[in-house]
Amino acid sequence: MRYLLALLLLVTGWPDGRAAEPLAGSAEVVTNQLGAFTRTRPRGTMEPVRLFFDDGALRMHFRDSAGGDYALLLPAGSPVGWVTAANGGAMPVPRMRWPLWFDPAAPCQGQGMFADCQRLEAGIRAGRNAVRWRYRLPNATGPGMTGQGSMWLDVETGLVLAYEGRGGLGPEQRWEVRRVQYGPQPQGLFDPPPEAAGR
Repeated sequence: MRYLLALLLLVTGWPDGRAAEPLAGSAEVVTNQLGAFTRTRPRGTMEPVRLFFDDGALRMHFRDSAGGDYALLLPAGSPVGWVTAANGGAMPVPRMRWPLWFDPAAPCQGQGMFADCQRLEAGIRAGRNAVRWRYRLPNATGPGMTGQGSMWLDVETGLVLAYEGRGGLGPEQRWEVRRVQYGPQPQGLFDPPPEAAGR
């Protein structure tokens, strides 16, 4: 049954580039994209992150180089993200987006007339049936705000399971899901912090 669903999604695609139903779950991830917050050396070190997601909203739990616990919160549809500390306090992060969903059959759909995506291979990532695409986009609207690179997509949900890409002249950005579990998330997990009320 799972294989038939995956095949159906690959054939038909999703008009809006997202799953037909709200997608929610959590994942164990390693990435080098939070170095600006963790201040880990050397630059580009892969670090563990706990990801939570629900219908476009994201929350990432991570530790900085001093061992402090933090969360990066990206409410769905909000132009402002937040870095919150476990011991209190929050810092706004303007213009923060982290695209992690694409149509696994046509990931360039809706990315503009100059977007180019090429299907590379199928395989298994994080225990999920996945398809790998090479992408080149006119803007940094790819996974993790990259503009070009390659990504693995879950063929059933469109969740990005891995990517290696660049958003400009900086170093390569990497993201790898080690384990993912789909299911409802706790109520209030993605609510903005109290500091957001004054913005």
